[in-house]
Amino acid sequence: MRTAFHPQDGDFVNTRISEPPRSRHALIAEALAGQIQKGELKIGDMLPSEAELSAAFGVSRHTVRIALRTLHSLGLVTSQQGIGTQVKRNQLSARYTQAFTSVSDLLQYATSTRVRVIDQTEIVADQEQAEFLQCRPREHWWRIQILRYAGTKQPAIYYSEVHIPYAFGAVLQHIGKTKQPIFAMIEQHFNEPIVDIRQEFCAVNMTAEEASLLGVPEQTAGLEITRRYLGRNGRVMEVARSIHPPRTFKYSMDIQLQHSA
Repeated sequence: MRTAFHPQDGDFVNTRISEPPRSRHALIAEALAGQIQKGELKIGDMLPSEAELSAAFGVSRHTVRIALRTLHSLGLVTSQQGIGTQVKRNQLSARYTQAFTSVSDLLQYATSTRVRVIDQTEIVADQEQAEFLQCRPREHWWRIQILRYAGTKQPAIYYSEVHIPYAFGAVLQHIGKTKQPIFAMIEQHFNEPIVDIRQEFCAVNMTAEEASLLGVPEQTAGLEITRRYLGRNGRVMEVARSIHPPRTFKYSMDIQLQHSA
C-alpha cells in the first residue's frame, strides 16, 4: 500500500534547516564562473596563474587547482601546459563532473545543483525492498523521486530515488526548498550523525520511466550510483539510488598517497 504525502498546515512546526558551509575551492570556482558569465572575463581571456589566484584568494595552489577543474567540468575554460587557463565559453556545458574527495565535497555537490521533486510517497517494504534498504519487511519508509540539474537551462544530470525511514518524514517539506542534502537535514533536525557513507557503482540499462524522465531512449545505458548513509550502530539513515545518463556525468576522485621518508 502506498499513500502520497501531503504536508498540512501546522505539521512539523519550529523546523529550521540551515545551509551547509561552502568549501573554499567551490567558492573560488563560483566567483570565477560568475566573472565569466557576467562578461568580466571574456572568451579568449587568460585567467590569472595558479600562483596569482592562490595569493588573491589566500588559499593553497592545490585548492586553486580543484576550483579550476570545476570550471573545466562546466565547460567554461580550457588549459594548455606552459600557456595557462583560457576562457572557452560563457555558458555552462551540459557535462557535469563530481569531484568527491570528502563529505564536504558531497555537500558542495548538492548546493551547486538544483533539485526538482517529482514525488514523495510512503511505502511499506516488501521482501525485495527490505533487502535493498537493509531493513525488516513491512517497515514504513518514505520514497522521494527527484531530478537534479546543473544549470537552469541544462538537461537533468541524473534521476534519483531516495529512501529514508518513516520517522524522518519531517524533512520532506524542505526538500527542493533548500539546497541542503537530505542526509544533512536528518543530521541537523534529528541530531543523528552520519558516520559512514558506502557507495556502489554499476552500469545499467535504464527503465522506460527513467529514460523518459532523462529524455533518452528506453534501455539506454547509464551509470547507477547507490549510496547508503549509516548512523551509529550501523543504522541505515538514507539510501539514495541515482541513474546518470551517458556523456553528461563524470565522477572523479583524488587519492593522495603518503610515503615515509
